[in-house]
Amino acid sequence: MDTNQDKINQKIIDDQKGFTELSENDLNIYGMVYHSLEQKSDAGFPLGFSDKIIRKIEIKQQLQFNLKLYALFSVVLIMCLGFLFTFLNEDQLSMMISTATEHKYIILFFVFTVTLIQLASHFLTIKKLER
Repeated sequence: MDTNQDKINQKIIDDQKGFTELSENDLNIYGMVYHSLEQKSDAGFPLGFSDKIIRKIEIKQQLQFNLKLYALFSVVLIMCLGFLFTFLNEDQLSMMISTATEHKYIILFFVFTVTLIQLASHFLTIKKLER
């Protein structure tokens, strides 16, 4: 402890060369200033800072995962449609298309409903992660 105080006093004296002689009181004040500057500050990041950073990282990861999932779904859908058109003959395709045109409003309703559910789930998940 004494050696540390001596080092601080020596720093102070070296810094003050060419000035008038320092009193013991001045040395103590400078010693306290140097000592407080060497210590780490207790004031850090605001409360909840790490939670906010973690949430942002989770949101970013969730969005990346969703993008990969949608890309995979798109590739699988395109492959299925390609196989469907390749392996079915014209009569089977015309029968499927006529059935789809007969029930087009029901099909559109289901597609619209599934899309709304997916969008609502997406936005609710993002809002939940942001909190």
